[in-house]
Amino acid sequence: MVKHAGLRSSPLAVSTLLLTAAVARLGAADGIRLLVIKGVVATEYDLRRPRASSDVDVVVAPDDFDAFVSTLEARGWVRRAHDPDTDTFPLHSVSVYHPNWAADIDVHFRYPGLEAPPAEVFDLLWAQRTTFWCGNQPVLIPGLADAITIGAVHAIRSIWSESHRAELDYLVRRCRRIDTELLIARARELGALATSRPFLERLLPMHSDIEWGEPSAEWRMRTEFPEAIDRRVLLWKQATPRERLTKLRHALFPSVSALVKQTTRNRLGPAELVASYLARWARGLRVLPRGLVTLARSTRRAPTHRTDRGRRPSP
Repeated sequence: MVKHAGLRSSPLAVSTLLLTAAVARLGAADGIRLLVIKGVVATEYDLRRPRASSDVDVVVAPDDFDAFVSTLEARGWVRRAHDPDTDTFPLHSVSVYHPNWAADIDVHFRYPGLEAPPAEVFDLLWAQRTTFWCGNQPVLIPGLADAITIGAVHAIRSIWSESHRAELDYLVRRCRRIDTELLIARARELGALATSRPFLERLLPMHSDIEWGEPSAEWRMRTEFPEAIDRRVLLWKQATPRERLTKLRHALFPSVSALVKQTTRNRLGPAELVASYLARWARGLRVLPRGLVTLARSTRRAPTHRTDRGRRPSP
């Protein structure tokens, strides 16, 4: 059942609020099931300190993902380049930008930390959806428990960041009076019990007996090894000789998409390409000692995260 909520006083930029309404309207007009998540939702539910968001995040039903991205592209939105080394940088979304908008749209076909099958996760989120009004446009968002779980795994995924630790602390304080058993049950359904454990344990009394399970290899790689060099050397260790050649090529001579992924460009001239490679090699030499230390300290087979779900979007 869809409920209705009122929009809180929001620090979000006007462009972000307008884009939120536009995305929701576009999805509804095309019969696409999507939910807006994170920024505007965290503001609505008071799950983090007020701050502006620079993009609009949505999670789309897997069966509707390609259609929605195509719809955006037909309206002038352009995919941002991504790194083709999807072992080191697993894919979970496609980001698009538009020359006439000041914010991106990040379209998720899965959300890291929610580790049940993507279609199952979306159906669970959809079943508990609620609505708030952005101007005169109804916007579908996850229910409170699901928004809390998404906020928790988002913060935990980058817990080495001071801002993400602060977000997790705020979320813990916000949830002190919420039924923890409900959050645990919902996290279990979403496949997020192990990934959200650092959050849920802070809400439980000491010595609580919970079967947490184990997070995926991809999650462990994301959270334990935030630096690309660490991931590369650990994946190198467990690769076959043929795979190592591919990984070496990705590291030393990546495609242009890897070099421009933080920009709105999709090509480089010959001089720019050489300069980009030289800069990459210089960075690589600076961080190589760290990678060698990580490799030396590794006493077990590095986790792999090559999964079908990590390769959803086409380049």
